[in-house]
Amino acid sequence: MYILSYTIPYKDLDMAMEKLQIHNIYNAFYEAPLEITTDDYGYGYIEKDDEDINLKVAMEDTEGELNEFIELVDSILGVKHIGLEENTNDYTTFEFPAIHIDDTWVIASPEEEYPNKNKINFISQGAFGTGLHETTQDILRLILNKLELNDKTVLDIGTGSGILSIAASFTGAKKVDAVDIRDITDEVELNASLNNINNIKAIVGNILEDESQIDEFYDWIFINIGGEETKMFMEFINNHLNKNGNLLVSGLVEWSFDEVKANVEKYGFKFIEKYQTNEWCTAIFKKSK
Repeated sequence: MYILSYTIPYKDLDMAMEKLQIHNIYNAFYEAPLEITTDDYGYGYIEKDDEDINLKVAMEDTEGELNEFIELVDSILGVKHIGLEENTNDYTTFEFPAIHIDDTWVIASPEEEYPNKNKINFISQGAFGTGLHETTQDILRLILNKLELNDKTVLDIGTGSGILSIAASFTGAKKVDAVDIRDITDEVELNASLNNINNIKAIVGNILEDESQIDEFYDWIFINIGGEETKMFMEFINNHLNKNGNLLVSGLVEWSFDEVKANVEKYGFKFIEKYQTNEWCTAIFKKSK
C-alpha cells in the first residue's frame, strides 16, 4: 500500500472527499484537529475547523501505476502531495497487550501463558472497556480481590466488552446480566466462552426507555460510564437493587465526585469507600433504604 499526504484547510475537507469519491477513490483518511476540553463530568473535545489537516490517500495497486495515481490525485485536489510512504503493516490481526491488573491477575489473549497469575482470556474487538483505562483497572481490582460476589446476582450497566461481567463471574457471581445500548452480544459471548463462562446474559437496548428488558432485582449493580450517566440511571438502579444491595460506580472525575456522591446518597445509599487513580474515582455504595 502506498499513502500520499496532502495539506488542505479543514474547511475544504468535505469538498475534497467528495471529489475523490467521484473518481472512485474511497481509501482516504485524516485526523481532525481537536482541542481537548473538560466539562463538569469529565473530558470532551471541540473541532478546530480553522486549521489545516493532513489528508492521506491510499493506493493498494502495483507500483507501476503509482505515478499515474499520484498525478490523478494531485489534479483532483488541486495541490501537490507533500509526502509519499509505503505501508507494509499487516492489519489482518490485532495483538491485545497483556494487562497486569495486580500481582495476582492478568488479562491476556488465550495464547499467552502466565503460570504464576490468574488469567482472564480476552480478545478485544473494539468495544469500550478493554481494561486499559484507569477506571476499568480500578474497578477490576475491586471485583477480583475485594468484593464478596460469591453466589450473588450482578447487573453490569454499559458493559462494553463485558470484562467486568467476566470478572464478576470469575469470582463467584451466580448470574450476570450485561447490558449495553450497542450490540455487544458477539464480543461478550466470545470472551465469556474463552473462559468457559456460561452465566452471562447480554442485553442490548436502552433500558431507561424500555425498562421491561430488566425485570429482576440484583445484589450488585456496576456502572462505569461517567458521572452524568450515573445520575441519569440512579432511579433505575434504586428500583432494581435488592434491599441491602451494593452499587459499584466508576468513571467519575475528582472535580465532580462530591456532586455525584450526593446524588447517589439522595436515593438512600450509604457511601462505603472511595478509590482513586490520577483524577479518576471509583466508589462503593450500599442501599440502606
